[in-house]
Amino acid sequence: MKQMATKQQGFTLVELMIAMTIGLILLGGVITILTSSQQVYRVNDALARMQENARYAFQVLSRDIRMAGYFGCAGNGALVVNTLNDKDSFLWKLGQAIDGFEATSSTTWTPVLPEGAIPSPLGGRDIVVVRGVEGGDIKVTQQPGGSPPASADLKVTVESGLKIDDIVLVTNCQNAAIFQITNINTSSGQDNIVHNTGGTSIPGNATKDLGKDFTKGGELFKISTRSYFIRLIDGLPALYRKIGTRNAEELVRGVEDMQVEYGEDLNGDWTADIYRSADLVTNWQSVVSVRISLLMQTTENNIASQPQPYTFNGTTVTPTDRRLRQAFTTVVALRNRAT
Repeated sequence: MKQMATKQQGFTLVELMIAMTIGLILLGGVITILTSSQQVYRVNDALARMQENARYAFQVLSRDIRMAGYFGCAGNGALVVNTLNDKDSFLWKLGQAIDGFEATSSTTWTPVLPEGAIPSPLGGRDIVVVRGVEGGDIKVTQQPGGSPPASADLKVTVESGLKIDDIVLVTNCQNAAIFQITNINTSSGQDNIVHNTGGTSIPGNATKDLGKDFTKGGELFKISTRSYFIRLIDGLPALYRKIGTRNAEELVRGVEDMQVEYGEDLNGDWTADIYRSADLVTNWQSVVSVRISLLMQTTENNIASQPQPYTFNGTTVTPTDRRLRQAFTTVVALRNRAT
């Protein structure tokens, strides 16, 4: 007996619509999970980058501030002869190891910024300046000429890396002298450092007399004046550093604000008794530590779903963008002053 073939039946329209609806619900759930995961990743990545930028900014600032006033083995009791013409100007005021400018408005600082010293700083942000020396291991091998030695020549170890117009300090621990290099030539395995008067070098030397023979135990260091400030680049605030007369260099993007306070020692025990802004510091020689507060922002916008209020320097602000922000603070002791 033949069996009748079973007819194949399809889905009804209702069943197809139900299946499509279930599929869309599942697909929507997957998309929601993926979108949520992507947003969480963006937030975490932006936070990590912001915190890393803050760590690096503090690392650079702390390293230089900590060494403010370092002049090799020439301690506070060393006799220093400064031969520069304009030795009390901003870049060469080497007797003041730490310096600061308090932002008193969006366009002004107290004390007034030296003309051209800080290029295009962002208003409302403090500026901190550190002075000292860098480098080392450049030994004096010969210092010809008289007593006291008044020759414009100072011979040092070969390949010193020094350049014409560098401002340098030579010291034997008991005495020190500051001068500008006006010429360099190499002969007999030595670099001959010339520090003559006259010429076109700025600031130039007022005298070639260093006041002391540094042949025994003498060592040369480059003088360094480093200014830290905030400036815009591509519409974003960034921490900048300017060393001497060199061009300013970008260090870290996303540093929106910097506020600096200086710890003064009022009773001579080499510890900070009070923290003051730069315009209220009474004696820069008594500053033994620096408190730095940075407001960091994410370099990317639209990280948050809505503007995120933040509190910095005692003020709560609701921004117009959707970046994330975080405040960081650290205290740095001046190693050459604090105990």
